[in-house]
Formats: sequence, C-alpha cells, structure tokens
Amino acid sequence: MPYRPRELVVRAREAAAVLLATLDRNEMVARFLDLYAAEHRRPGRADQPAFYREQLQMIRREAILASVLRIEAALPARLKVSVTVRGANRRQKKKKGKRSVRTKPNRKKAGLELAIPFLDLFREEFFVALGQALDWTDDDAQEFWRDLELYEKLSARDPVRRVGRAARAAASGPFVDRVALLLDPSLMEQARREAGKFQLELNANADRVLRKVFSRRRAN
Repeated sequence: MPYRPRELVVRAREAAAVLLATLDRNEMVARFLDLYAAEHRRPGRADQPAFYREQLQMIRREAILASVLRIEAALPARLKVSVTVRGANRRQKKKKGKRSVRTKPNRKKAGLELAIPFLDLFREEFFVALGQALDWTDDDAQEFWRDLELYEKLSARDPVRRVGRAARAAASGPFVDRVALLLDPSLMEQARREAGKFQLELNANADRVLRKVFSRRRAN
C-alpha cells in the first residue's frame, strides 16, 4: 500500500472539501440551469426566482450524489487495490459532529483483507468531512445514505457507469432520470439528454478532484 494511514486521512478530507468547493465556486449547477433555460427557452432564475432556488438546491444534492458515486468507483484504482466493497448495510451513522460514517465491509469475499482497511479509512474520513461541510443532521445523513445506496443499486445495472472510456461516451442512470424530472418533466427526453451531458461534466470534475488530492506525496 503506497500511503500511510495519516496520508489517507488528509487526502480523504481534502477530497470532500475540494469536491464541494469546485462544485460551488464554479457554479456548476447554476450554469447548467441557466444554459438549459436559455437554450430551450424555459423559465429561469429571473422568471421564477423562488422555484429556481429550490430547483438549484435539489439538483445540487443530486450532483453531490453522482460525484460521490464516481469517486467511490474510482477509489480502488487510486489506492492501488483490486477490490471494492458494496452493500446496503456498510454504512453506520453517528451523531452530528462526530464520526458520521463507518463502512461495514462484507468480509466473506476472498482477498478483501488487505484492501478493506485502506478503502474503509478513506471512505470514513471522506464522508465525515462531507457531512460536516454540509452541516448534516442525523436525518440528513440517513436520507443521503439511502439515496446513495439507491444510486449504487441502479447504477450497477447500467454498463455505462464504468469508469473509463465507456463512461465518457454517454451517461444514463439514476442521476439522469432524477435530474430530468426536476429540470423539465414536461419534456423528459430533452431534459434527460441535457442531464446526461451534465453528468459527464460532473464525472470529469470528480476525476480531477481525485487526481488533485493524489497528485503528490505529502509529509504528513
């Protein structure tokens, strides 16, 4: 394993901070909504400001879910381990301000003994930092985990979700469907196409986040 535990903790917490910073500082969700409204002549922030603000927050949350899923999919390769862990019961919530997440791996799978501690450590610190940055309550955390597990389950059926060339060619799955419904339910196919393009942008941003935090060794 090329990273010491302290190095993983620093990188995990930095990844959560950088992910949210790039999403918000670059106004990725706002730009997506504004471009959609302009290109398709739909109501925007000036026409329906209250609805726009609500829509912005809901789609931002979906963008965070999709970005987290992308990071989790790429994590084993970044940590140079060959196993990833899935399972609806692998997360455990604690009170706000403390350790919000602990992974609960399935130890029945062969070859997990080496990979699990490193994956779990990064995931735990990443989700703790994410929850603290977003000021989650217990209910917020539980709702996020439920939705992330739904994303995982639905995305596992979608071959396009793979990290790599296929994932850059097209986008589909729970993010596309849910965002299209929030964006423009009266024109679902049009909204799905635009949501798919936005997911590719989010995927690229999540990949940049991981490259940034793993780009160099630090003296931790």
